[in-house]
Amino acid sequence: MDNPWMELLPSEGSYVLDMDRKAIDRYNDSLHNPEARVMLASIPEPFIGNPASARVVLLGLNPGHSLENEKEHRGAELQKAMFHNLHHEPQEYPFYPLNPAFKATGVAEWWRPILRKLHEEPGLDARTIARGLLVIEWFPYHSKKSALPAKLVCESQRYCFQLARDMLEKHGAVGVGMRSMDHWVSADRWFGKVPFLKNRQRPWISRDNMDGGLFDRIVQALSGNT
Repeated sequence: MDNPWMELLPSEGSYVLDMDRKAIDRYNDSLHNPEARVMLASIPEPFIGNPASARVVLLGLNPGHSLENEKEHRGAELQKAMFHNLHHEPQEYPFYPLNPAFKATGVAEWWRPILRKLHEEPGLDARTIARGLLVIEWFPYHSKKSALPAKLVCESQRYCFQLARDMLEKHGAVGVGMRSMDHWVSADRWFGKVPFLKNRQRPWISRDNMDGGLFDRIVQALSGNT
């Protein structure tokens, strides 16, 4: 499957792929909790990072949402970085939450504590981590809370499932599931092989939150991008 996010362009309205629009409208209409609805005015983040340079893959559920997201996503520089990312185009910080220019944004503030232990490792600076890290979400669109069923919601998800398996199986990236193992296994039983964090409510990437020397393997893989 080709990257469907090549079709998404900057807009003043909603950010939904044409292939997903009917399914997302049905999904939103089915929800009783408005906080679980897809936030159409925020730019989707199905993945963050560059598959061409990534050596570590983190599997998430879907990007969250805060009141500041929609405003921040209309800032010229962050929006440009987000669309370079969606189109798999190179940039200095492929994992853009680690770009110092965006340190005050919501996405950076969310990821900073999660990745803090990596920054404490010798030789791993923000640029090195940003080149080697790829986060792939099970569902690409933002919501304040998740009520996602463990089944396909929209067609574009298939690209992320394919990308995740290719990165882990064909390209040998180190994989870690952050949360929602049931959702990933529902997409493809193969993801049952991926180790998941011990505490998925506090998904810190740290030695204490994973088994079997996995953290050291992540550090070694990221260090290969220096």
